[in-house]
This record gives sequence, structure tokens and C-alpha cells, in this order.
Amino acid sequence: MRLKQLTYITLLVVGLACSTSQAQAQIINGFGIATGINYGESVIKETFTSNGVDYNYASDEADVAITWGIFGRFKVTKFIFQPQLMASNYNTKMRLSSPEFDSILTLKQNRFDIPLLFGYAPTKHTRLLLGPVYTRMLENKVQTDKFLFEESKFLFRGGTWALQMGFGFDMGRLAIDCKYETSLGRIADGVVLRGQDFDFDHRNNTVQVVLGYDFIK
Repeated sequence: MRLKQLTYITLLVVGLACSTSQAQAQIINGFGIATGINYGESVIKETFTSNGVDYNYASDEADVAITWGIFGRFKVTKFIFQPQLMASNYNTKMRLSSPEFDSILTLKQNRFDIPLLFGYAPTKHTRLLLGPVYTRMLENKVQTDKFLFEESKFLFRGGTWALQMGFGFDMGRLAIDCKYETSLGRIADGVVLRGQDFDFDHRNNTVQVVLGYDFIK
């Protein structure tokens, strides 16, 4: 009798363990590495006068940045939570010009982006995503000619928030996400050029395409 009870208990424990393991496997829907491209354009166009001279300050070209990092994905029925940790390097060129000279400032930024995306999976291999992104600045450098550098400075913040939205799909172990990002806060409080103060938000609207490799699938 005892042996029969012990057998029943053992089978019950094994069954519960298998069910728990299967449930966890279903919840953890993905984990892997990712790399991609951020594309965006800083819309900056200002005119000011200093010591009787008119200056134009404007963005010179679009930003293209490589991003890389890791991602996870948790899924319950058709609902998704997809956190990521992504590193990015940005090089933004801005032009300061007047009748006297024409100078290019290059703003170099190294930063971590932490998207916390929630989503819905209409099918097994597709998903819709929406959620906040926290950005932590690691390094900011301004490269330009010595004359202008001594008279210009950026007032940076340590971190800020943005919002991402988009869609993704899987092809075997490959995960492709296409997202649009818009700013919810400033990366910099302002910029000072030749003694003139300007509002400045380098966090521009960007389009991001990321290719991931899933170790779990």
C-alpha cells in the first residue's frame, strides 16, 4: 500500500515539474543578440546676431548610427514583453556659418538604450510593439576647430526617455524588428554658441531596423 502511494506521489511530483517547466518554456519566448541601424535627422535651423554679425546654425546631415546588444522576449498567450539593452554610437554634424567663416561641429555620442516594449502577437511569428525607451548617455564629445570650440558648449543631461512603436517578425532563429522612435525628453538642456543660448534636443525622431539571432528557438 505504501509503495502504491509513493508511486502516485512520485508521478504527481514529476507531472507538476514537467508542467511547470513547459509553462516556463512557453513564457520565455526568446533570448539572443541583435544589431541594426538607427536613421534620423536632427531638424535644427537657427539664426542669431553676435557683435553685429549674422550667424546661421543648422543641422548639416542625417544621423546614421549602428546599434547592437541583447534582447529577451516573454509571451503569455498573445501578449508580449520584450526588454532590450542596446549600445549606440552617434555622429551628428552641424554647421555654423557667417559671412566671415563656415565651420562644421561634429557631436559624437556613446549611449545605452533600454527599450521596454509591450506587444501583441496576431500570429505565431509576427508582433506589434509599443513602449518606453530609457537612454543613458555615456560620453559626449564636440569636435570642431579650436576657435569655435572655445566659444561653444552643450549642456547635456545624463538620461532621458523616448517612445518606440513598430512591428516584428521571425524567420526561424532570425528576429527582425522595424520601429519608429520619438522623443519624450531632451538629451541636452541647451547649447551656447558665441555667447548665444539656444534650446537644443539632439534626440530626434528615428527609424530603427534591428536583426536579432534567437538562441532559444
